[in-house]
Amino acid sequence: MASKEEKSTATKKKIKAKVSKKKAAKKKVAAKKVAAKKSVKKGSAKASISPRERYEMIATMAYYRAEQRNFEPGHDVEDWLECEGIIDGMLGKS
Repeated sequence: MASKEEKSTATKKKIKAKVSKKKAAKKKVAAKKVAAKKSVKKGSAKASISPRERYEMIATMAYYRAEQRNFEPGHDVEDWLECEGIIDGMLGKS
């Protein structure tokens, strides 16, 4: 027959094995969550701006530039193209 010490040692080893498996599983799950969050952050900035929102941003910026010049005629296309370049640069588009 096994002594009490042998039984308690065997039980402790089983418990340690279970605990270490649980910790390893938790680390894997945590690592997957972190990786998923990083991938969402990388793609979210570009995906969150619709073409309509981009257009409105450019239009608003061009309006304020024209306002600074007291709506002097003849600069509308120039303002639009400059603002389009600035907004695209901010959004990470080339």
